[in-house]
Amino acid sequence: MKPDKADALTTTETELLRDLRSRLGRATNDKAAAVLVNALVQTGPRVDIGPAPGDPVLDTKDFDAFKLAVAGASMAQLRSAVAGLKQLHGQGPQVVMKAVAAGLPQAVISRRLALGGREPAIDNGML
Repeated sequence: MKPDKADALTTTETELLRDLRSRLGRATNDKAAAVLVNALVQTGPRVDIGPAPGDPVLDTKDFDAFKLAVAGASMAQLRSAVAGLKQLHGQGPQVVMKAVAAGLPQAVISRRLALGGREPAIDNGML
C-alpha cells in the first residue's frame, strides 16, 4: 500500500521520531520511561497524531491487543493510541515503564513512520 501524501513526514520529523523510539528502547528506569512517553505525547501534534479533547482512547490494559491494534492503525487510530498512552502516563512511572518494556510507544512510532512512508509497515504476525 502506497503512503498517503497527507501523512508524509519531513526529514526532521522522521529523525525526531526515530530518536525518540531509540531512546525508549534504552530506557532503564521508571522516571526516564515516563519522561519519554510524555515527550511522545507532546510531540504527537507535530506529527499529526496528537489526540484532541473528545477523541476516543485506545485501551492500554492489554499490551498485546494494543500493539495489534496499532500495527494496522490509521492516523485517527494512532491519535487514539497516543490518547491511551497519555492516560497511561497519568497512572505513574512504574506502569509506564511496563508499557515501554512491552514496546507500546515504540509500536506507535513505528506505525507513524510507516504511514509517513519512512519505514515498511510491521507485519501483524511479527508481534
